[in-house]
Amino acid sequence: MAKNWILVLLIPLVSSCGFINFPQSGGQPQQQPNRNQMPAEGNDFGHITDKGTSIERVELTDQYTIVYMHYENRNRMQRDRTGKVIYTGQERIGFHPTSQLYALGGSRTFQFVRAEGIPYHPKYTDTRPGDEADFVIYYERLDPGIEHFDLFECNDSDQYVCWNFYDVKVRNPAPTPPPSRPRAPEPGTKPVPQTKPQKTPVPAKPAPVPVVTDVLVRGIVSDVKTRKPVSATLNFLYSLNKKVIDSLQSFPQNGEYRMKLTPGYVYQITASAKGYLVQTEIVDLTKTTGLQQVTKNIELRALAVGDKVTLKNIYFEATKSDLLKASFAELDNLVTLMTDNPTMEIRLEGHTDVIGDHAANLKLSEDRVAEVRRYLVRKGIEAERIQATGYGDTRPLVAKGTDEQRKVNRRVEFAILQL
Repeated sequence: MAKNWILVLLIPLVSSCGFINFPQSGGQPQQQPNRNQMPAEGNDFGHITDKGTSIERVELTDQYTIVYMHYENRNRMQRDRTGKVIYTGQERIGFHPTSQLYALGGSRTFQFVRAEGIPYHPKYTDTRPGDEADFVIYYERLDPGIEHFDLFECNDSDQYVCWNFYDVKVRNPAPTPPPSRPRAPEPGTKPVPQTKPQKTPVPAKPAPVPVVTDVLVRGIVSDVKTRKPVSATLNFLYSLNKKVIDSLQSFPQNGEYRMKLTPGYVYQITASAKGYLVQTEIVDLTKTTGLQQVTKNIELRALAVGDKVTLKNIYFEATKSDLLKASFAELDNLVTLMTDNPTMEIRLEGHTDVIGDHAANLKLSEDRVAEVRRYLVRKGIEAERIQATGYGDTRPLVAKGTDEQRKVNRRVEFAILQL
């Protein structure tokens, strides 16, 4: 591996839950030819995780975000007073293919593609104290302009040590913003006369005006069950900075909406309507040229007392109740929902997997829903509108099966008590 690369230096916050995960076998790291190399930027920290894993550098190509990682088994063999080995220090390592990169508060995710130099689940490699390994993980390419991301290998793993890194920095500049467009004069206004006309005007060739050709994004907003049109408020934002570009209301007669957007960017559409869950859609126009039309239909789920909704993309530090920032986008949607429906009351319900101590699981689920409740209250939702209950491992969705199949048990839901 070349030694003249600029390194990513960061504080990796590892989620430790008991065992190292057993992530399909890959080949040795190989230098890929003809890469557009994009070294990562670092801060003043270079600490590796307490399990001896660190990010060495991040590279961006046309197709991938490539993360180079290093592992060292730092354990020590332990013996009793008679000299008998009571702990070998051996560890099993691997990488979990459900890993993703998260950016922009969790509103953008980039999927795992492949790993080189390390097996992935359910296979693993045994290591002994002092053993080291270099491996490479490929993800989908970050959108231009995203220069901070979190790497999640596994979420709240009851049996694994997860190699999770937060606030990784990489140089990935955004494209040049679209040129501003001249605005037509307001009705009734008069053009401002020149203060002093030239005596001998010289005809000049006008400077070329940049032509910006928009993409027409259109679609239908409807009820997911009845298929009837819904009049919803649609907010259009740049995914990079969450800046609102424009807002509109879909037509109540047919649910149709239309919006012209500049190509070359990733946009977020947030749809909200009274009596419906908030829905967020991503529109990727990075590979779209002008004069094209993109269809993005949006389906909204109606609210009803007694309904139970699983909150997606809610992440905690493993075995802890600390919310990770990748959860904020989903929780902010819940804040919007409760703001749009001011009489709505809910009960937050926390659940864990069936693995582990029952009492510890119950306490963990209670602490986590309490933390979610605190987040909503900090965002302005009245505390009396939110109940919070932890059920621990008593209500699993999957009681048996593999670790991958059972991970759906670890969830936060909310039940609608009043509308």
